[in-house]
Amino acid sequence: MYLDPRLWALTRGVRRRIAATVLVGLAAVAVGIARLVLLGWLLARVLAGESLAVLVPVIGLTAAAVVLRSVLDYTRAMMAHHTAARVQTRLRQNLYDHIVALGPAHFSGARTAEVMLSLVEGIQQLETYFGQYLPQLFVAALTPVLIFGFVAFLDLPVALVMLAAAILILLAPALWHAWDSRASLSRSRAYAAFGADFLDAVQGLATLKAFGQSGERARRLEERARTLFKSTMWVLSTNTLARGITDTGIAVGAAAALALGAYRVGTGTMELAALVVILMLGVEVFRPLRELRVLLHQGMLGMAAARGIFGLLDAEPLVRDRVAGPEPVDSGVAFDDVTFTYPGTARVVHSGLTFAVPPGGRVGFVGASGSGKSTIARLLLRFHDPERGRVTIGGRDLRELSLEQIRGRIAVVSQDTWLFHGTVEDNIRMGRPDATIEELRAAARAANAEE
Repeated sequence: MYLDPRLWALTRGVRRRIAATVLVGLAAVAVGIARLVLLGWLLARVLAGESLAVLVPVIGLTAAAVVLRSVLDYTRAMMAHHTAARVQTRLRQNLYDHIVALGPAHFSGARTAEVMLSLVEGIQQLETYFGQYLPQLFVAALTPVLIFGFVAFLDLPVALVMLAAAILILLAPALWHAWDSRASLSRSRAYAAFGADFLDAVQGLATLKAFGQSGERARRLEERARTLFKSTMWVLSTNTLARGITDTGIAVGAAAALALGAYRVGTGTMELAALVVILMLGVEVFRPLRELRVLLHQGMLGMAAARGIFGLLDAEPLVRDRVAGPEPVDSGVAFDDVTFTYPGTARVVHSGLTFAVPPGGRVGFVGASGSGKSTIARLLLRFHDPERGRVTIGGRDLRELSLEQIRGRIAVVSQDTWLFHGTVEDNIRMGRPDATIEELRAAARAANAEE
């Protein structure tokens, strides 16, 4: 079965809701058993020539069971969706908090599309996993035991055959679990690679055209798409094989129970009415297994999607925050014999860099692209720590201050400006939602955006 301990750990706080969903599912199964028993009894009475007047009350009970079953199924579905939404909300919050802790430095070397796929589609994939797959897994495991407890009163040998068949069908997917996992993981990686390359191509289309590389990029995208197609078809083929094996097991199990029951009726060790009821219950004992079979593919995709999410959660920040220390005495900035190399690279960006900017001073850094101008800003914001030397504000080493103390004193005006969808006023209000019209006009005027 596709049950991951780390995914199960995410259900902490909603396990009672999952248990309640399972109980409602089992209640629906119990009502289904009652309905089928009533139908079996009705069929046996009809074959015995019973009058309609005797059958009417039982027909009414059967109709009531059908309605109650529908209500329970609807309640279970709603509970499952609410449970999944709670888990997703908490997971999104945990991811957001961790991404903030990782800081911009971590994502400077990451591909945007891969991160976005994990944050958006990855979490969306888990809705079915938490809301439907997990509860259905428990229902499918407990239903055969529940039905066995009833059928055993009618005929123990047939009940044992049905229970054994249900257990084998439930455990059968474990035989190709590793196969499915590898195929799903390969497909997930191919999807992420294609998405990352596609986004890069769209964002850099003007550059690709300017340097005549659009054709080469198109060929690369074609290769990525073909790899994704092959991996997707492989996942679908393994899923189809799994469904075929499960369906075969269900058919063989039902046939074996029916054959044994017919034999025992023929030998006089079981009544025909009991066989009719067992025949009806054979539908119910395998129904949760059929539903689980449909959800197995979603469980597999959920586990594959979780790898990208856990990859983000397992990432360690390049700098560690600390408790707030004494406040800097002023706003002076100093770099003292700073040496720095970006993680994963060999080129030294700065070696023995030393300078000081007094409070209120102005300093401009001029140099070729890649000479380390932006690196100075990143070190000042403490996106990274220097390998040697120290960076100070007001005489305080940045490593002795909290990140909030540092970044609360620094304003960065980047050249990579971005306007969100909406009006100029909407964009300005992101910085100060309670600004007055006069303040908005003043800000727009200062940015040459008033017109």
